[in-house]
Amino acid sequence: MLIAQLTDLHIKKAGKRAYRKVDTLKCLQNAVEHINNLKPMPDMVVVTGDLADFGEPCEYEVIYPELAKLRPVLKVVPGNHDHRTHLREALGTIATFAEHEYCHFSEFAGGYQLIGLDTSVVGKPYGMLAQSSLEWLDNELAQCQDKPALLFMHHPPMTVGLSHMDVQKLLNDDELYQVLQRYSHVKGIVAGHLHRPIFATWQGLPVWVGPSHSHSVSLDLDPKAPSSFSLEPVAIQLFRLSPEGITSHISYIDDADGPYPFFDENNQLID
Repeated sequence: MLIAQLTDLHIKKAGKRAYRKVDTLKCLQNAVEHINNLKPMPDMVVVTGDLADFGEPCEYEVIYPELAKLRPVLKVVPGNHDHRTHLREALGTIATFAEHEYCHFSEFAGGYQLIGLDTSVVGKPYGMLAQSSLEWLDNELAQCQDKPALLFMHHPPMTVGLSHMDVQKLLNDDELYQVLQRYSHVKGIVAGHLHRPIFATWQGLPVWVGPSHSHSVSLDLDPKAPSSFSLEPVAIQLFRLSPEGITSHISYIDDADGPYPFFDENNQLID
């Protein structure tokens, strides 16, 4: 099974540029086209939050027709810039949710249990999992422990050395761990929020953070670094799920030169 991750769309009213600089609507359109043209095409697209910039209904009106163009199955969890009620109302016909209050999802596909967690706190930059969400997760994981599970959420549970983003992580990661430590079939977490491709381990679990298809959080590990963004090569993350395990790949959206062969017509390494 192949899953494409989209994250941190930051779409504004009428497609207005984010921070007066980034054409996030055009970036989303490019990413959707890129996904639809991948060979093989992904079986599923998971959007890990911050679809809108202010969570306003008018922003989701811009988002809906673009995400509706995706050919794979669509799954969505909100981020700190989203408003879960507005998101649910706008996207409910193209993305389904498994819980009446929070925008979680749970699905079995490709031999895996795929679980999306709503870590958003409306109006706050940091993430939290409500007690009811932790109980829901516990129940979902308990139902099928003979299949590997992969979690998707917006806020990463660990710090990464980007100080202005680390204060916005999932704050009750310890409570999440209290649930996950009971289930050995959980194989990892996919997150967004950081606008950078980052791989880490947290409590012994791999955590993959998706890259940006629009604007990146600047890589500055100085603890006093200001909050800033950079326009780096844009990409999405792909996950190949197989019985052997999970493999991630970064798929760059900008045109690349190539491919070129390693070997000539005689099957000799080109010198």
